[in-house]
Amino acid sequence: MRLDFSTSITAADAKTRTIFGQIVPFGQSGSTSLGPVIFEAGSLHIGENVKVLLEHDGRRPVGKLVSHSANPSGIMGEMKISQTTAGSDVLVEAADGLRGGISVGANIIEHTVKDGTIIVQAAELVEVSLVTSPAFADARVTQVAASADDETQTVEETEMTEQPIEVIEEVAEVEASKVEASTYGSPIFTQPRELPALTAGQYAHKMLAAQRGDRSAIDFVTAAGEATTTNNAGLIPVPYMREVIGVVDSSRPFIDSIERRALPSAGMSFRIPVRDVAPTVGETAELGTPSDTAMEVSDLEVSVVKFAGQNRVSIELLERSDPSYLDEVLRNLAASYAQQTDLYAFTEGVVGAGASGGVGYVAAIADAISDSANVMRKDPNRLLVGSTQYASILADVDGSGRPLFTAVGPTTNAAGQISRSAGSVMGLDLVKDYNIGATNILAYPSDYAAFYESGTAQVRVNVIDTMTVEIAVYGFVALANKYPTAIRAITVS
Repeated sequence: MRLDFSTSITAADAKTRTIFGQIVPFGQSGSTSLGPVIFEAGSLHIGENVKVLLEHDGRRPVGKLVSHSANPSGIMGEMKISQTTAGSDVLVEAADGLRGGISVGANIIEHTVKDGTIIVQAAELVEVSLVTSPAFADARVTQVAASADDETQTVEETEMTEQPIEVIEEVAEVEASKVEASTYGSPIFTQPRELPALTAGQYAHKMLAAQRGDRSAIDFVTAAGEATTTNNAGLIPVPYMREVIGVVDSSRPFIDSIERRALPSAGMSFRIPVRDVAPTVGETAELGTPSDTAMEVSDLEVSVVKFAGQNRVSIELLERSDPSYLDEVLRNLAASYAQQTDLYAFTEGVVGAGASGGVGYVAAIADAISDSANVMRKDPNRLLVGSTQYASILADVDGSGRPLFTAVGPTTNAAGQISRSAGSVMGLDLVKDYNIGATNILAYPSDYAAFYESGTAQVRVNVIDTMTVEIAVYGFVALANKYPTAIRAITVS
């Protein structure tokens, strides 16, 4: 997932052409393009050559992030502004209080959700933008430079307003048949602003009405996007994408049980280095020759695939039905996307899987734990089961008819504890997945494979002609099976 959030510029120096500010706060809830978000300490990875943009527009670079440092409250960054007209304007705007916010774009890699707030454990910084309005309530400009010739001056701390100036662009009227397809998807941006809460279908209805020339719909869509939609065509406000993402993420148990990573930005395949032969160390006699095994490294080629589905809607259905029809279309397309991508990841993830087994579940799973540990030198931590195997584990009993895994009363059985929502079987986290084959049961460490994805499900709305509209959900994914024999297909005799 891609999110964008704003903090404050704390200092701007026109002589050195630098701007300082907080890149990310730790432990503080802020308004972002995905709703309320809290970053845990150490959760943001910052690479090299991070560009500084204006209003998230990749066509308007004004500098680079040259250094950053972490403290208990967050990460502070220093941005070097280029000696261009646009760069000089940025420094003057910061001095005058017209551009007092730093908006950061990041790809979420690992997260949890608690009470509607996204808790980020791992994310990667994509870009830094200078914006007019920061999203965090305590955003302030504390030090600015009036001009390139004046010394840096300190001014009183003034709280930044959270009400951006409303700008509505003129939209040329064109025939519906000539409207180009608009793509809505990750990344997503919004400015702090009060807008009506819309479902996915209702927003799609607004967008289609705007494409057909409805002035009120054009005004709404322009205001919803603010400067980001003006500069980056095809971006979606929070209610739209959060609904789609919520459906997708809730039904992919196998994908959620392994590593999740962002897909590279280009190419239909990529490569990962793989160690084939490891160097060795052995006991060596005095003046003896040390162990000398050369390390050999090859690479694993990972293919990128696309999953997509669409639904063509007649103008009669669009005009004469409630917008909730579009909600249902998107929910069902997103659900199918989730199921099919989960099945794809599982199918690719069991290629080359090892075989383990034994008499009864305890012996069979114990054999799988031992076999898997020998591959990566670490114990597995997941037990994946289909519907039939899940039912069999629930019903498994000892010779006296006592359940082996389903806890009875307050006593936890030694072999494990299973409830309807979660469970542990012989120390392995139980993963129920109804998208895979019903009889499958496998044990594996969560990092034996990695699932790559470009955001989550993205949505495309096309005007085919004056009588037909096309709604589609799609996404690009890849599965890297790094240690194939670490996942063990279990046979229970």
